[in-house]
Amino acid sequence: MSPTKVILLACGSFSPPTNMHMRMFEIARDHLHRLGNHIVIGGLISPVHDAYGKKDLVPSTHRLAMIKLALHNSDWIKVSDWECNQETWTRTNQTLQYHQNKINSLINHSNNYDYDINEEDCRWIPDNMRNNNSPVQIKLLCGADLLESFGTPGLWADEDIESIVGQHGLVVITRENTDPLKFIYNSDILTKLMRNIIIVTEWIRQDISSTKIRRALRRAESVKYLLADKVIEYIYEQSLYGTRETKYLLAPTPFLTPSPSDITMESPSPTRNPCFNVCNNTIIPISSYNNNSMLNNRTAKMNHANVIKHPGQAIKIITESTGEHKLVKDENGDTKQASLKRPACLL
Repeated sequence: MSPTKVILLACGSFSPPTNMHMRMFEIARDHLHRLGNHIVIGGLISPVHDAYGKKDLVPSTHRLAMIKLALHNSDWIKVSDWECNQETWTRTNQTLQYHQNKINSLINHSNNYDYDINEEDCRWIPDNMRNNNSPVQIKLLCGADLLESFGTPGLWADEDIESIVGQHGLVVITRENTDPLKFIYNSDILTKLMRNIIIVTEWIRQDISSTKIRRALRRAESVKYLLADKVIEYIYEQSLYGTRETKYLLAPTPFLTPSPSDITMESPSPTRNPCFNVCNNTIIPISSYNNNSMLNNRTAKMNHANVIKHPGQAIKIITESTGEHKLVKDENGDTKQASLKRPACLL
Protein backbone atom coordinates (compact mmCIF):
# COMPACT_ATOMS: atom_id res chain seq x y z
CA MET A 1 0.00 0.00 0.00
CA SER A 2 1.43 3.35 -1.05
CA PRO A 3 1.93 6.06 1.60
CA THR A 4 -0.84 8.64 2.08
CA LYS A 5 -0.03 12.12 0.84
CA VAL A 6 -0.61 14.68 3.55
CA ILE A 7 -0.83 18.46 3.85
CA LEU A 8 -0.38 19.72 7.42
CA LEU A 9 -2.69 22.61 8.33
CA ALA A 10 -2.13 24.76 11.43
CA CYS A 11 -4.82 27.14 12.65
CA GLY A 12 -4.40 29.84 15.27
CA SER A 13 -3.74 33.48 16.01
CA PHE A 14 -0.05 33.68 15.03
CA SER A 15 0.22 37.02 16.78
CA PRO A 16 3.13 37.02 16.20
CA PRO A 17 4.31 33.88 14.37
CA THR A 18 7.21 32.39 16.33
CA ASN A 19 10.07 30.13 15.36
CA MET A 20 8.35 27.36 17.32
CA HIS A 21 5.30 27.61 15.06
CA MET A 22 7.56 26.83 12.12
CA ARG A 23 9.43 24.13 14.01
CA MET A 24 6.18 22.24 14.57
CA PHE A 25 5.91 21.60 10.83
CA GLU A 26 9.45 20.27 10.61
CA ILE A 27 9.03 18.03 13.66
CA ALA A 28 5.74 16.61 12.36
CA ARG A 29 7.08 15.96 8.87
CA ASP A 30 10.14 14.13 10.22
CA HIS A 31 7.95 11.92 12.40
CA LEU A 32 5.42 11.07 9.67
CA HIS A 33 8.19 10.17 7.26
CA ARG A 34 9.77 7.90 9.88
CA LEU A 35 6.45 6.07 10.27
CA GLY A 36 6.66 5.22 6.59
CA ASN A 37 2.94 5.40 5.82
CA HIS A 38 2.68 9.14 5.12
CA ILE A 39 4.37 11.58 2.74
CA VAL A 40 4.07 15.25 3.68
CA ILE A 41 3.82 17.23 0.44
CA GLY A 42 3.05 20.61 1.98
CA GLY A 43 2.34 22.70 5.04
CA LEU A 44 -0.28 25.40 5.45
CA ILE A 45 -0.81 28.18 8.02
CA SER A 46 -4.30 29.62 8.34
CA PRO A 47 -4.47 32.61 10.74
CA VAL A 48 -7.76 33.26 12.49
CA HIS A 49 -10.20 36.02 11.49
CA ASP A 50 -10.02 39.39 13.25
CA ALA A 51 -13.49 38.81 14.70
CA TYR A 52 -12.14 36.03 16.87
CA GLY A 53 -11.65 38.71 19.49
CA LYS A 54 -8.59 37.35 21.25
CA LYS A 55 -6.58 39.77 23.41
CA ASP A 56 -3.58 41.38 21.66
CA LEU A 57 -4.77 40.06 18.28
CA VAL A 58 -3.39 42.52 15.73
CA PRO A 59 -5.22 42.94 12.39
CA SER A 60 -4.94 40.05 9.96
CA THR A 61 -3.12 42.22 7.42
CA HIS A 62 -0.19 42.43 9.85
CA ARG A 63 -0.37 38.77 10.83
CA LEU A 64 -0.43 37.61 7.21
CA ALA A 65 2.52 39.88 6.42
CA MET A 66 4.51 38.53 9.38
CA ILE A 67 3.77 34.91 8.45
CA LYS A 68 4.98 35.50 4.91
CA LEU A 69 8.18 37.03 6.27
CA ALA A 70 8.65 34.12 8.66
CA LEU A 71 8.25 31.67 5.76
CA HIS A 72 10.51 33.42 3.28
CA ASN A 73 13.11 30.63 3.60
CA SER A 74 10.64 27.73 3.51
CA ASP A 75 10.10 25.85 0.27
CA TRP A 76 7.13 23.78 1.45
CA ILE A 77 5.09 25.77 4.01
CA LYS A 78 2.66 28.42 2.75
CA VAL A 79 0.01 30.74 4.17
CA SER A 80 -3.71 30.76 3.39
CA ASP A 81 -5.70 33.99 3.77
CA TRP A 82 -9.09 32.35 3.22
CA GLU A 83 -10.04 32.37 6.90
CA CYS A 84 -9.04 36.02 7.29
CA ASN A 85 -11.11 37.04 4.26
CA GLN A 86 -14.40 35.66 5.57
CA GLU A 87 -17.10 37.91 7.01
CA THR A 88 -16.51 36.54 10.49
CA TRP A 89 -14.44 33.89 12.20
CA THR A 90 -14.95 30.28 11.14
CA ARG A 91 -14.79 27.07 13.13
CA THR A 92 -11.73 24.88 12.74
CA ASN A 93 -13.85 22.18 11.14
CA GLN A 94 -14.99 24.59 8.42
CA THR A 95 -11.44 25.70 7.70
CA LEU A 96 -10.25 22.12 7.32
CA GLN A 97 -13.20 21.21 5.12
CA TYR A 98 -12.73 24.20 2.81
CA HIS A 99 -9.09 23.41 2.13
CA GLN A 100 -9.80 19.70 1.72
CA ASN A 101 -12.52 20.45 -0.83
CA LYS A 102 -10.20 22.78 -2.74
CA ILE A 103 -7.59 20.06 -2.93
CA ASN A 104 -10.14 17.48 -4.04
CA SER A 105 -11.48 19.86 -6.67
CA LEU A 106 -8.02 20.45 -8.05
CA ILE A 107 -7.20 16.76 -8.13
CA ASN A 108 -10.46 15.57 -9.61
CA HIS A 109 -11.03 18.59 -11.87
CA SER A 110 -14.47 18.80 -10.33
CA ASN A 111 -17.27 20.83 -11.92
CA ASN A 112 -18.54 21.83 -8.53
CA TYR A 113 -18.93 25.62 -8.84
CA ASP A 114 -18.78 26.09 -5.08
CA TYR A 115 -15.15 25.05 -5.26
CA ASP A 116 -14.28 26.17 -8.76
CA ILE A 117 -10.56 26.58 -9.29
CA ASN A 118 -9.41 30.16 -9.00
CA GLU A 119 -5.66 30.71 -9.16
CA GLU A 120 -5.94 33.64 -6.76
CA ASP A 121 -7.52 31.34 -4.18
CA CYS A 122 -5.06 28.52 -4.76
CA ARG A 123 -1.78 30.25 -4.09
CA TRP A 124 -1.45 28.18 -0.93
CA ILE A 125 -1.55 24.88 -2.85
CA PRO A 126 1.92 23.30 -3.19
CA ASP A 127 3.41 23.45 -6.66
CA ASN A 128 3.89 19.68 -6.73
CA MET A 129 0.11 19.29 -6.42
CA ARG A 130 -0.69 20.86 -9.79
CA ASN A 131 -0.43 17.66 -11.80
CA ASN A 132 -1.25 15.26 -9.00
CA ASN A 133 -4.02 12.71 -9.40
CA SER A 134 -3.68 10.72 -6.18
CA PRO A 135 -5.66 11.54 -3.01
CA VAL A 136 -4.29 14.06 -0.54
CA GLN A 137 -5.43 14.33 3.06
CA ILE A 138 -5.51 17.55 5.09
CA LYS A 139 -4.48 16.89 8.71
CA LEU A 140 -4.72 19.37 11.56
CA LEU A 141 -1.34 20.16 13.11
CA CYS A 142 -1.66 21.33 16.70
CA GLY A 143 -0.16 21.33 20.18
CA ALA A 144 -1.15 19.22 23.16
CA ASP A 145 -3.15 22.12 24.59
CA LEU A 146 -5.67 21.87 21.74
CA LEU A 147 -6.01 18.12 22.27
CA GLU A 148 -6.61 18.77 25.95
CA SER A 149 -9.22 21.42 25.13
CA PHE A 150 -11.35 18.78 23.40
CA GLY A 151 -12.12 17.48 26.88
CA THR A 152 -13.36 20.86 28.16
CA PRO A 153 -17.17 20.64 28.49
CA GLY A 154 -19.04 22.99 26.16
CA LEU A 155 -15.94 24.26 24.35
CA TRP A 156 -16.20 21.99 21.31
CA ALA A 157 -19.30 20.53 19.69
CA ASP A 158 -19.17 16.76 19.47
CA GLU A 159 -19.91 16.85 15.74
CA ASP A 160 -16.94 19.17 15.18
CA ILE A 161 -14.61 16.83 17.05
CA GLU A 162 -15.99 13.90 15.05
CA SER A 163 -15.31 15.74 11.80
CA ILE A 164 -11.87 17.13 12.71
CA VAL A 165 -10.47 13.89 14.09
CA GLY A 166 -12.53 11.33 12.20
CA GLN A 167 -12.41 12.80 8.68
CA HIS A 168 -9.09 14.64 8.75
CA GLY A 169 -6.97 13.48 11.67
CA LEU A 170 -4.68 15.15 14.20
CA VAL A 171 -0.92 15.44 14.37
CA VAL A 172 -0.22 16.55 17.95
CA ILE A 173 3.15 18.00 18.96
CA THR A 174 3.62 17.38 22.66
CA ARG A 175 6.42 18.11 25.11
CA GLU A 176 8.48 15.71 27.14
CA ASN A 177 6.93 14.67 30.48
CA THR A 178 3.36 15.33 29.26
CA ASP A 179 0.73 12.63 28.93
CA PRO A 180 -1.47 13.21 25.84
CA LEU A 181 -2.73 9.63 26.03
CA LYS A 182 -4.44 10.59 29.28
CA PHE A 183 -6.38 13.31 27.45
CA ILE A 184 -7.47 10.72 24.90
CA TYR A 185 -8.42 8.22 27.59
CA ASN A 186 -10.57 10.80 29.41
CA SER A 187 -12.62 11.49 26.26
CA ASP A 188 -15.00 8.91 24.83
CA ILE A 189 -14.93 10.54 21.39
CA LEU A 190 -11.13 10.75 21.24
CA THR A 191 -10.80 7.17 22.44
CA LYS A 192 -13.10 6.04 19.64
CA LEU A 193 -11.11 8.01 17.04
CA MET A 194 -7.61 7.54 18.46
CA ARG A 195 -6.47 5.67 15.33
CA ASN A 196 -6.53 9.06 13.58
CA ILE A 197 -4.42 10.81 16.24
CA ILE A 198 -0.65 10.85 15.76
CA ILE A 199 1.35 11.88 18.83
CA VAL A 200 4.77 13.44 18.21
CA THR A 201 7.04 14.14 21.18
CA GLU A 202 9.28 17.20 20.98
CA TRP A 203 12.40 16.11 22.86
CA ILE A 204 14.21 19.41 22.34
CA ARG A 205 12.24 21.61 24.67
CA GLN A 206 11.45 25.10 23.40
CA ASP A 207 8.99 26.87 25.64
CA ILE A 208 8.23 29.72 23.25
CA SER A 209 4.78 31.29 23.25
CA SER A 210 3.33 34.31 21.49
CA THR A 211 2.01 35.56 24.84
CA LYS A 212 5.49 35.69 26.39
CA ILE A 213 6.93 37.31 23.29
CA ARG A 214 4.28 40.05 23.31
CA ARG A 215 5.10 40.70 26.96
CA ALA A 216 8.81 40.95 26.17
CA LEU A 217 8.11 43.38 23.33
CA ARG A 218 6.01 45.61 25.60
CA ARG A 219 8.92 45.72 28.03
CA ALA A 220 11.46 46.55 25.32
CA GLU A 221 13.25 43.23 25.87
CA SER A 222 15.07 41.40 23.12
CA VAL A 223 13.18 38.68 21.20
CA LYS A 224 16.01 37.86 18.84
CA TYR A 225 16.23 34.14 17.95
CA LEU A 226 12.60 33.71 19.08
CA LEU A 227 11.20 35.33 15.95
CA ALA A 228 12.59 35.63 12.45
CA ASP A 229 14.69 38.79 12.08
CA LYS A 230 12.42 40.09 9.32
CA VAL A 231 9.40 39.63 11.59
CA ILE A 232 11.10 41.59 14.38
CA GLU A 233 11.90 44.40 11.96
CA TYR A 234 8.30 44.48 10.77
CA ILE A 235 6.95 44.64 14.34
CA TYR A 236 9.08 47.68 15.15
CA GLU A 237 8.38 49.36 11.83
CA GLN A 238 4.63 49.01 12.40
CA SER A 239 4.83 49.72 16.16
CA LEU A 240 2.96 46.51 17.01
CA TYR A 241 2.46 45.09 20.50
CA GLY A 242 3.25 48.35 22.25
CA THR A 243 6.82 48.60 21.01
CA ARG A 244 6.66 52.41 21.08
CA GLU A 245 4.87 52.77 24.37
CA THR A 246 6.69 53.38 27.64
CA LYS A 247 3.81 52.44 29.93
CA TYR A 248 5.49 49.30 31.20
CA LEU A 249 9.08 50.47 31.08
CA LEU A 250 10.97 51.03 34.31
CA ALA A 251 13.13 54.05 34.95
CA PRO A 252 16.77 53.39 34.05
CA THR A 253 18.50 51.77 36.99
CA PRO A 254 21.88 50.06 37.28
CA PHE A 255 21.49 46.29 37.20
CA LEU A 256 25.05 45.68 38.43
CA THR A 257 26.22 46.75 41.89
CA PRO A 258 29.38 48.87 42.04
CA SER A 259 32.69 47.18 42.64
CA PRO A 260 33.83 47.22 46.29
CA SER A 261 36.90 49.12 45.15
CA ASP A 262 34.59 51.98 44.10
CA ILE A 263 33.00 52.30 47.54
CA THR A 264 34.51 53.71 50.72
CA MET A 265 33.57 51.27 53.44
CA GLU A 266 33.29 52.59 57.01
CA SER A 267 32.78 50.57 60.17
CA PRO A 268 29.68 51.49 62.18
CA SER A 269 31.70 51.18 65.42
CA PRO A 270 34.91 52.96 66.44
CA THR A 271 38.10 51.07 65.73
CA ARG A 272 41.28 50.68 67.73
CA ASN A 273 44.69 50.07 66.33
CA PRO A 274 45.95 46.87 67.99
CA CYS A 275 49.30 46.93 66.24
CA PHE A 276 52.69 47.34 67.88
CA ASN A 277 56.10 48.43 66.70
CA VAL A 278 59.05 46.21 67.58
CA CYS A 279 62.03 48.51 67.78
CA ASN A 280 65.38 47.01 68.83
CA ASN A 281 63.72 44.14 70.68
CA THR A 282 61.41 46.53 72.55
CA ILE A 283 57.66 46.46 71.99
CA ILE A 284 56.08 49.90 71.65
CA PRO A 285 52.32 50.32 71.18
CA ILE A 286 51.52 52.43 68.13
CA SER A 287 49.55 54.86 70.25
CA SER A 288 52.51 55.37 72.57
CA TYR A 289 54.86 55.63 69.66
CA ASN A 290 52.75 58.27 68.06
CA ASN A 291 52.71 60.19 71.33
CA ASN A 292 56.48 60.51 71.10
CA SER A 293 57.18 58.14 74.00
CA MET A 294 60.66 57.28 72.81
CA LEU A 295 63.19 54.90 74.32
CA ASN A 296 65.94 56.43 76.37
CA ASN A 297 69.41 56.41 74.88
CA ARG A 298 70.80 53.80 77.27
CA THR A 299 68.12 51.21 76.41
CA ALA A 300 68.45 51.89 72.72
CA LYS A 301 72.25 51.43 72.75
CA MET A 302 72.01 48.23 74.77
CA ASN A 303 69.40 46.72 72.49
CA HIS A 304 71.35 47.76 69.41
CA ALA A 305 74.44 45.97 70.71
CA ASN A 306 72.36 42.87 71.47
CA VAL A 307 70.96 42.78 67.93
CA ILE A 308 74.45 42.99 66.43
CA LYS A 309 75.69 40.25 68.75
CA HIS A 310 72.82 37.89 67.90
CA PRO A 311 71.49 38.82 64.46
CA GLY A 312 68.20 37.18 63.44
CA GLN A 313 67.57 35.61 66.85
CA ALA A 314 64.03 34.92 67.93
CA ILE A 315 62.75 36.59 71.04
CA LYS A 316 60.09 35.45 73.43
CA ILE A 317 57.14 37.73 74.08
CA ILE A 318 54.51 37.18 76.76
CA THR A 319 51.26 38.96 77.45
CA GLU A 320 50.48 39.90 81.04
CA SER A 321 47.02 39.52 82.52
CA THR A 322 46.69 43.27 82.17
CA GLY A 323 47.09 42.92 78.42
CA GLU A 324 50.58 44.44 78.39
CA HIS A 325 53.18 42.75 76.16
CA LYS A 326 56.70 42.18 77.58
CA LEU A 327 59.96 40.64 76.45
CA VAL A 328 61.16 37.69 78.53
CA LYS A 329 64.63 38.22 80.06
CA ASP A 330 66.97 35.92 81.95
CA GLU A 331 68.56 36.48 85.37
CA ASN A 332 71.29 38.64 83.83
CA GLY A 333 68.75 40.97 82.30
CA ASP A 334 69.44 39.76 78.79
CA THR A 335 66.61 39.08 76.39
CA LYS A 336 65.78 35.40 76.52
CA GLN A 337 65.66 33.52 73.24
CA ALA A 338 62.36 31.82 72.48
CA SER A 339 62.25 28.14 71.66
CA LEU A 340 61.05 28.77 68.12
CA LYS A 341 62.18 27.00 65.00
CA ARG A 342 61.80 30.26 63.06
CA PRO A 343 61.45 33.96 63.97
CA ALA A 344 57.99 35.18 64.89
CA CYS A 345 56.34 37.83 62.76
CA LEU A 346 54.10 40.35 64.48
CA LEU A 347 51.78 42.17 62.09
